[in-house]
Amino acid sequence: MKKNGNKNKVVVLGGGINAMGIVRSFEKTDIPVIVFSWYKDSAMVSRFCKSGICPNPMDKQSLIEFLIDFGKKQSCKSILFATSDLFLMPVVEYKEKLSEFYHIPVCDWNILSKLIEKEYLYKFVSELGIPCPKTINVYNVEDFEVVKRELALPLIIKPSVNINFSRLLGSKAFIIKSEEELDDIISRISEANLCSEKIIVQEYIPGEPTELYTITSYANKEYEITGYSIGHKIRQFPPQTGTIVSGHVVHVEEILEHAEKFIKATKFYGISNIEFKKDSRDGSYKLMEINPRTGLWNLSVLESGVNLPMQAYNDVLGIPFEKSFNKKDELIWYIWLVDLFYAVWGNKKKGFPEYAISYSEWRKSVRKNGVRRVDALFKWYDPLPFFRGLILKYR
Repeated sequence: MKKNGNKNKVVVLGGGINAMGIVRSFEKTDIPVIVFSWYKDSAMVSRFCKSGICPNPMDKQSLIEFLIDFGKKQSCKSILFATSDLFLMPVVEYKEKLSEFYHIPVCDWNILSKLIEKEYLYKFVSELGIPCPKTINVYNVEDFEVVKRELALPLIIKPSVNINFSRLLGSKAFIIKSEEELDDIISRISEANLCSEKIIVQEYIPGEPTELYTITSYANKEYEITGYSIGHKIRQFPPQTGTIVSGHVVHVEEILEHAEKFIKATKFYGISNIEFKKDSRDGSYKLMEINPRTGLWNLSVLESGVNLPMQAYNDVLGIPFEKSFNKKDELIWYIWLVDLFYAVWGNKKKGFPEYAISYSEWRKSVRKNGVRRVDALFKWYDPLPFFRGLILKYR
């Protein structure tokens, strides 16, 4: 469909799988979409968007100046979506300044900061009566002595906000199963001076990645969820502390109830992904984290009949829209070749042989009777993002 240049544009910051989900949300409309990233990522070669190179968001001043310059050249305000924390942080920090040129469907920093920073998040969740893991905040190396006294192994260690943690230590989180492993990670955190960025230590909730559930939703300015879909991971990489590579969309009412309570209480506005883990010890769903933006498998929400970016677009422009909930449809979402590679070969090569499975076992895990399968990037009518993603992944 030909895009109408007189319409309010959609500007997407970040060009990967996450961005592709937003592009697909508008591909059947006449709304122009432009994707910006600091390198040529997969979504940027889609036939349903235009694209451009912007400054690296680590240089936030240059990024903001770039966005303001672009905004000044438009005939009307664009709707701005940030697809990663790297882009979200400067956008929200400079939201007031950017709002002269953009509609930004996300709450202000005073709300967002308490959700992004896990040291505040878990305290607030506990006060709401929503289940979450037992947590200790670490501000200096000496605080690990409190951890040793009050939390039993195994533990999970992660940053309050992941600024340098994964870059310096090689993973976004660590599962600690022994005293030796704990002493080793304390030493590494100390050497990298990461306590200054605040560290979170939690009890480890037992269970496989299949027990990790995410509700992806849009909440309006009255803090009411107007659209959502829920699903659980099939696999992630790395296997215990990684990023989703395949998932199964299926409704869980208890998760919806927790999410509605959380969003109303926090006064959150915008698209979010809230992750829960089912605790096999008591059957409860414990809140693990929130990403206050679109997420990797937002295409699965669209494919289940719920268009969250379009809801956000209409909402900021005052265009009426119907609420849309997915309580019935199931589907399998996967990053097809990535999921296959890690499941059959990659886990073994990367040091996780216990998670390696055969091709037939992989095939069975992503095939369920009557359940549709959706690839994160590939469409016959728009194949270039898929091939661009392969080049970037395996170059």
